Amino acid sequence: MTITTQAKYALEEILKEYGKEGIRLSITNGDGDPEIALSLDEPQPTDRIETINGIQVAMDEQAMAILENIMLDVEETEEGLQLILVGL
Repeated sequence: MTITTQAKYALEEILKEYGKEGIRLSITNGDGDPEIALSLDEPQPTDRIETINGIQVAMDEQAMAILENIMLDVEETEEGLQLILVGL
């Protein structure tokens, strides 16, 4: 997984605002289809924690396999900047 510079700056602002040290990516099963969840939750004991472009990222085992070649970026929307996953 990679994090673009724009996404890094956006995440730094979010983490500072909420007093968090990093993000957590996990796989949830919504309506039977797997969904990727990005949260400010604390890492779980089985998570792998990496620092990617200066951002602490905790990932569960399923997320690691799916997100290996994915890029976290930002996109400009009418509501402002939105984090997006590119390459899914």
